[in-house]
Amino acid sequence: MVWCGDVVEKFSVRSFKRLLNVSSLVIPEHVFVWNKWVPLKVGFIAWRAVLNRLPTFVELAKKNVSVGSLLCPVCEAEVESVDHLFISCGLAQTVWSFISQWCKVPLIYAFSVRDLVELYKYSSFPKDKAKVFHAVCLVSVWCIWKKRNALVHNGTPVRVTDLVEEIKAMSFLWIKNRSKKSGLLWEDWCKFRI
Repeated sequence: MVWCGDVVEKFSVRSFKRLLNVSSLVIPEHVFVWNKWVPLKVGFIAWRAVLNRLPTFVELAKKNVSVGSLLCPVCEAEVESVDHLFISCGLAQTVWSFISQWCKVPLIYAFSVRDLVELYKYSSFPKDKAKVFHAVCLVSVWCIWKKRNALVHNGTPVRVTDLVEEIKAMSFLWIKNRSKKSGLLWEDWCKFRI
């Protein structure tokens, strides 16, 4: 046997490392940032949404799964895609408007789910508060997906007030217990004073 990765045709770890460094490695254009202040299931849904890997009606239809109508079950105005569900659906727009008012950030405009989960990078918050804002955005994506599933599978109507209260409550619970902010009070949280 002859090693072709080196001039002397003798294998060595050094020659193998050199070969790996020279080869063209694919560098991902986007690296998802995980937030330890929310459970993995929350980050996992947001990660799948960024990759367009959630089973929305459009994606199911691409795989020849019979779903009936492709219209968004929430607004019934457009076909249900990841971007529609989390960005252009009336429910999502109302949620992001609430989040922007509550967290005291400019009105949230996004063109993709990736924009939503990276909002914290462009906020003027200090590092710790930016991480809290990131957690709130991830929890918002998770709650929208959960409410959508309750509507599709159980017929439970989606109420915006219930959704935003769930986002506030779940993010408070997880951030209070998973970060070093154990002294965080609900009254302060409701005014986003962290």
